[in-house]
Amino acid sequence: MLLDEPTNHLDILSIRWLEKFLQAFKGPVVVISHDHRFLDNVSTQILDVDYDTVQLYNGDYTHFAGAKVTERTRREKEIDNRAREIAHHQDFINRFRAKASKARQAQSKLRLIEKKAGELQGLPESSRRYPKFRFTPRRPSGRDVLKISGIRKAFGDNEVLHGVDLLVHRGDRVAIMGPNGIGKSTLLKIVMGELEADQGKVEWGYETHLGYFAQDHEEEFQGGKETTEQWLWNFCAGRDRGFVRAQMGMMLFTKDDGEKKVSALSGGEAARLVFSRIALEEPNVLILDEPTNHLDLESIEALVAELERFEGTLILVSHDRWFVSRLATRVVEIKPDEVTDYPGTYEEYVHHSGDDHLDADRVVLKARREKKKKTKKADVSVVDPAKEIRRIQSDRDELTNRVASAEQRVDDIDETLAAPGFYERAAS
Repeated sequence: MLLDEPTNHLDILSIRWLEKFLQAFKGPVVVISHDHRFLDNVSTQILDVDYDTVQLYNGDYTHFAGAKVTERTRREKEIDNRAREIAHHQDFINRFRAKASKARQAQSKLRLIEKKAGELQGLPESSRRYPKFRFTPRRPSGRDVLKISGIRKAFGDNEVLHGVDLLVHRGDRVAIMGPNGIGKSTLLKIVMGELEADQGKVEWGYETHLGYFAQDHEEEFQGGKETTEQWLWNFCAGRDRGFVRAQMGMMLFTKDDGEKKVSALSGGEAARLVFSRIALEEPNVLILDEPTNHLDLESIEALVAELERFEGTLILVSHDRWFVSRLATRVVEIKPDEVTDYPGTYEEYVHHSGDDHLDADRVVLKARREKKKKTKKADVSVVDPAKEIRRIQSDRDELTNRVASAEQRVDDIDETLAAPGFYERAAS
């Protein structure tokens, strides 16, 4: 089984289901992932592509990370030792080159230096690159950062948020969690003014300066016609090109990258560019919606390190358990029938809640049942029997057509596989 970033758009329950499936799977699995916890739970070996080579490590990701640090330290020490040896020989040459009695020895040292320098240049460098995130608030906010009162939001008959209340204080690190489709991103869009709530109120506190990382950047890039450099320059009023390029360099963008249209950026590049914009705004409140989705492991680790240092308030939505575990000091879980606000870390909340958010089958089915019951109770007084009958008949006809189409597709495949010479053609 080959899996390329399988957890990118899954919620925690779905990721845990996938982990359980892979743990029980009898065949070999090759997976590419930036999810630390997922790799720890499913991997028994790590294949590392670095230093212009591929090396196999036994164990999970945590074990690999420790071994990788040891390997990096060994390589850096080797480079340092060779550099010192070259400097020692060079010093000898500089001191005795003019002396006739030492000329031959000095010449020998010179050839040795050339050899060592060649070896040093031949040592491959690590391909690991870490962006330099910087989030420095312009000034602190007031004590009360955000007050959400009685927020309700529905899309048609689907009510995603009901009676949400939340008070966030300066310095809080709040992780908003829950299954996909439960309303986490909707809540963030409401507090950011991108969506209007059907009911309730959002109040931002005194001197709050917001830095918002949306899950989707298409609207922010407005069609993507500008180059990367031009787009970022919009947020650098009064600054010269050198400043803009320095900001881009911190996020691993080269000079050539600056000429690339923002519409052509990869997911990781787009995320790093948006973080550059956020840094320039000097916010004291960060609102992050799935910030790790398209970042590689090095970028995630660098982001976590900077967010741990950040002195403002953090509100985040993420399915990355390692990311949440490192940052959150408060967990708000949105459920179909209630909102749970727990003052503690993710691990503490998991221990307190008892279900560990990991029994995917039970929790998801329970959530769906509760939501269906809630919807049925809300709709029971307005159901039109004639419309309901027509809907059921329409669903039945659609299912019948889909079954017939699938059966025809199976017949076509069987006919293809049974055709004379099929396997000979496939092999060639």
